[in-house]
Amino acid sequence: MAYGIMFHHFHNDFHPVGQGSLAAAQLEEMLENLQQKQTILPADEWLQRVIEGTLQADHRCLTFDDALLCQYEVALPVLQRRGLTAFWFVYSSVFFGNREWLEIYRHFRSVAFASVDHFYQAFFAATLRLLPQWQERLSSPQASGHLADFAFYSQNDRIFRYLRDELLTTALYDQLMQQLMQQQGYDPAQAARHLWMCDEQLLDLQQQGHLIGLHSFSHPTRLDRLPAAAQQQEYQRNFTHLTHLLGQSPRSMAHPCNAYNQDTLRLLREMGIQLGFRSNRLALPDRTSLEWPREDHIHLLPTAAPAA
Repeated sequence: MAYGIMFHHFHNDFHPVGQGSLAAAQLEEMLENLQQKQTILPADEWLQRVIEGTLQADHRCLTFDDALLCQYEVALPVLQRRGLTAFWFVYSSVFFGNREWLEIYRHFRSVAFASVDHFYQAFFAATLRLLPQWQERLSSPQASGHLADFAFYSQNDRIFRYLRDELLTTALYDQLMQQLMQQQGYDPAQAARHLWMCDEQLLDLQQQGHLIGLHSFSHPTRLDRLPAAAQQQEYQRNFTHLTHLLGQSPRSMAHPCNAYNQDTLRLLREMGIQLGFRSNRLALPDRTSLEWPREDHIHLLPTAAPAA
């Protein structure tokens, strides 16, 4: 089956190395290997073939989530050299001056600790100081088996994401992360200035033939748990921002954190979205045009490591 390749983070002398991040040379090598065996279609051709039902099994497309500046500064020049265009899925809140902590927290754990496991040790210790009764939860089968579909996650990755996404409230998680940032002397305001693209860069991507699509307004990690009205607001604000900026309505999207439900699909169809991407290649018996599979680029690396 045809599917997309999903990218998030890249590094160079300015953008730090993080879990799953790629250097330009690594991306170049990855694309070279892909193009020797498969066909990477331009984004607009992929969309048109989805509409027509003419995609072939060896067809691939490139997708970039979250409108990260490192993508524009590290990955885009590689695509330009190879004559490739891609889908860029954008959440809009940061273009209005908001800070989205998911990305800031990722940057923090990349730059403030010797390794991600050092961060996990600090985070687990802070959690148990606040909630000592949760010791058994951290060692439970539910924690170690969390996100079992993503084989590249380590045990600590799974436990952390189980805590963050399933057990802790947003307020408690933020409290713990703010404490750790203060302890490490990390300045989130300074970091936020260099994490995301700006409107002019999105316009430049569009002018180069890339397609810009929806990724919600604020990138909730469990959008599927929001009421339909809240989901509507997330995507409508995202849609309005991109339509006004680009002068045309987006026709594609990617589900943040792979979280969606039937309400989500209905709302997106009503907005005229013709193509949507998941975040894995899990087979779905009744897959719709809003649920195309993607392969995380991590699976194309010699040694797998988490991407987000």
